[in-house]
Amino acid sequence: MTVRKTLFAALAIFILLLAACGSSSKATGPDLNFVPAVPYAVRDYPLETVSGKTAFQYLKDERILSGWNLGNTLDSYNNGIAGETLWGNPFVNQELLNGVKAAGFDIIRIPVTWMGHIGNAPDHRISLRRLERVAEVVEMAHAAGLKVIINVHHDGSTPDQGIEHGWLSLKKSYRNQTDYHEITYRFARVWDQIAAYFQNYGDWLIFESFNELHDGGWGHSTEFKMFPGFQLDILNNWNQIFTDRVRASGGNNATRFLLIPAYCTIPAQTLADSFILPNDTVPDKLIVTFHYYDPHDFGIEGRRTNWGTQEDRQITDNDFAPFKGRYIDRNIPVIIGECGAVLQLYPNDPAREARARQSRRDYIQHVFVTAKKYGLIPVYWDNGLTRGTGEKFGLFDRRTGQPNSSDSEALIRMMINAVR
Repeated sequence: MTVRKTLFAALAIFILLLAACGSSSKATGPDLNFVPAVPYAVRDYPLETVSGKTAFQYLKDERILSGWNLGNTLDSYNNGIAGETLWGNPFVNQELLNGVKAAGFDIIRIPVTWMGHIGNAPDHRISLRRLERVAEVVEMAHAAGLKVIINVHHDGSTPDQGIEHGWLSLKKSYRNQTDYHEITYRFARVWDQIAAYFQNYGDWLIFESFNELHDGGWGHSTEFKMFPGFQLDILNNWNQIFTDRVRASGGNNATRFLLIPAYCTIPAQTLADSFILPNDTVPDKLIVTFHYYDPHDFGIEGRRTNWGTQEDRQITDNDFAPFKGRYIDRNIPVIIGECGAVLQLYPNDPAREARARQSRRDYIQHVFVTAKKYGLIPVYWDNGLTRGTGEKFGLFDRRTGQPNSSDSEALIRMMINAVR
């Protein structure tokens, strides 16, 4: 009993300290009214005409039904510096993006990590070469006929509670007011520059504020479970700052469509009352996003080879159905920014591998069919991997733009047909 009381007292002290940090960081914020002495760069690109449509109407009229992720490419990084080929994929070429469009996908999400290319305060200038390369890939995707999403991706990478790779840290921000101010200020400056650089691009380019932000516990840490409000307030505030900075940055950004994620980009948090969409200066330009790999032991971890019971299928239906009433019926579009299931290989057990492959086909088809049923837009996660010990989501040969196997070709065709 004494030990339990001691632990409880220690936890209570910790909570009080956490509350003090959280409330102080929330009470005051960093001064975001900084004006650089030299204006941020703007891409030499003709100012395009925008549709004036709501996000919901635009996606419907353009028949945006499914998408594909250019994963493990512009989002890859090593030792805090982002690159393009660091995780084994080649430089992006036009053939790949033409192939993605020819396969039937309508939109491409291009995850982008910026760390290692961001200068010091107060300007926090992003290197022009990094901006130029992202623009080159964006323009290749547009030339292929794809709508495009770009974001701030692994700058917020926190693999677990003991490791942080990125600077966009929720954990540091809710624990320390100084860190909160510095991180928030840098976040605002980064989006000032991304938005300024791409300001002339039309409706086909969508900005996403960040990717899967959490404290390292993926929504399961003790701190988050006991006092989620500290982190959720910061995340909602960052989404608001993202929206405000984009709107103030000039050109077509005054009405650009914006993709807004919730905590950890998981379905439950995206449906929670604590997730607050930003106040926007223009109505109906926001799009909600979440990611879906459930059940994780099958979708991500590859520890389970069987999927497809009626109970399995009903879980997906139960997960997707609430989005219709909360968002779709209110004309707020929803994009499943990442989804899919890993390829499982068992070279010494052909029967087990065959079961896993069939389950994967059944799962992906069901996710896309169910997304279509409730008006959601699924975007498959492809990281280019088909071998090794990593998560194998690769479907396309990154050099030719063709499916990397007959199995991948069948999966792609299945996805496209599921949403038509």
